Amino acid sequence: MRVRVRSFAGFRHILGKERDVELAEGAGIGGLLEALCSAHGELCSLLFDQGRLKEDVNILANGKNVAALQGLETRLADGDEVALFPAAIGG
Repeated sequence: MRVRVRSFAGFRHILGKERDVELAEGAGIGGLLEALCSAHGELCSLLFDQGRLKEDVNILANGKNVAALQGLETRLADGDEVALFPAAIGG
């Protein structure tokens, strides 16, 4: 299946603005992040700390925050769109 990934801020410098990623049927957000980290090793330190997704990383699947779904276990389907961006901090 093919998933569109849109990247923002520091993630965009590594992944570019948009890209399509081929994944096995039934893959989830965790599988997508593994595939992206395998292709772009420097991305892992921005996403993970000691194997856990950093709190300041926001991931949306089709406009819904995966934290409100099943987190990294959130399943993806062909044609889904995933957005990666850091939390907006400041005042």
